[in-house]
Amino acid sequence: MDSDHYQAYVDGDEYEYHGGFTDVSPVILEVPYDDYWYLVVDSNSRRIRAEVSQVFD
Repeated sequence: MDSDHYQAYVDGDEYEYHGGFTDVSPVILEVPYDDYWYLVVDSNSRRIRAEVSQVFD
């Protein structure tokens, strides 16, 4: 999420995001444009382990 949509997510307001649900790993995400981005992992109260790596072309 970009910063505006992340703040809306935190506030409980309507927001837009890129990505979606997945239950496989690894997940490769590509951002649609240059900016600062927030990665939100919502596990729906399940315990999960998340690891993040940055890869630059």
